[in-house]
Parts: sequence; structure tokens; C-alpha cells
Amino acid sequence: MDIQPPPKRRTQAERSEETRMRLCEATLDALNELGYEKMSTQDVARRANVSRGALTHQFPSRNDLIIAAFRYLIDTWEQGWPFTPAGDLPRLEIEDLVDVLWAKLFHTGRYIASLEMMLAARMDDDLGIGLRQEMSRWTTLRDRLLAEMLGLPADDDHTKDFIQINLCLMRGIAVHRSFDTEPGQDQRLLAEWKRILAAARAAGLLPRSP
Repeated sequence: MDIQPPPKRRTQAERSEETRMRLCEATLDALNELGYEKMSTQDVARRANVSRGALTHQFPSRNDLIIAAFRYLIDTWEQGWPFTPAGDLPRLEIEDLVDVLWAKLFHTGRYIASLEMMLAARMDDDLGIGLRQEMSRWTTLRDRLLAEMLGLPADDDHTKDFIQINLCLMRGIAVHRSFDTEPGQDQRLLAEWKRILAAARAAGLLPRSP
């Protein structure tokens, strides 16, 4: 007869970390579904299945909660393919990279949640400072890795501008998709953008690898 050992008891730090993770995930879901103005800490606690007291113990203020959720979201981006710095980065043509970015970042409801936070930060200095610190860390890493995946020099001004133009267009499609009622229009817009990029690459109009 096999006797299974009793399950290992989690430490207080592990339980606390799990609570923080659930609250961050619930915050992102609430921001995506309700928006910044309608999101409440009471609703976040309910979604995370924790008490209001547990929430305020982890995050004394609403801004603390939002900044932590933003940091949590960026951590998931940094740790997921293709951005994970460890190992070999894939070498991609720009059209393929568009598909990767759309699937991993812009297509998700959590990207809309991140926009809700960034727009709210325009009117809240404390929130803005916290979010910009997290965003600066992420964008520096993201843009360097994107340049490497495209085989382009990361410190070249044309490379930097090209990456930002592409991100801005995809960001716009993501916002449009969040309220557009026409099925499949986001995919048609992405396909057209990839067609334009392919034509520009064939004509030698895009930044080139050294």
C-alpha cells in the first residue's frame, strides 16, 4: 500500500504572492471589461475571491493595485515567447513579426486593459510616474529584441522610427477592434498592412540589416 506524503504547506510568502497574482489578474480583467472609471477595488476583490481586507493589505491604494497589475502584465510579456531574452531569438521578416506581435500582445483583452491604465495616468501624476517607470523598462527591452529579430541595428535611428511606426499602427488596429462591430476587419487591416510592408521591403524602402 502506497502512502502518499502529506502535501507541502505553502509558506506565508507563497500565499501572499498567490494573492497578489490573483488580484493583478482580476484587475486586468476588470479594466478590460469595465474600463478605468468603472473599475472598483470591491469588484476586483470579488473577482479574485479575496476579502477587501486582504486586498488593502497587499495594495493600500487603488494606484498601488493598478501599478502592480501593470508590472505583472509586463512581466508576462517579458517572460513569454518571443521576448524571452534567454536562448536564441527567432529571425523574422517584418510580415511574420506583425503576426507574432498581434497574437502575443495586441489581440488580447489585456492590451486594452494596459491602454486604460496608460490613458488614466495622463490625469494622475502619481499613477503616471509609477506606470512610466515600468513602461520604460519594458519598451527598452522590447525595442531592442524586435530589432534583433528583424536583423536590424538597434541603435540606428531609422530602425527605431520604423519599429515605432509599426507598433503605432498595430496599436491603432487594437483600439479599433475593441469597439468595431464588423467581424474580421482587424484581420483585413493587418493583411493590408503586411502587404504594404512586403511591397516596401521589395522596393528597398525599409531599414536593412548591416
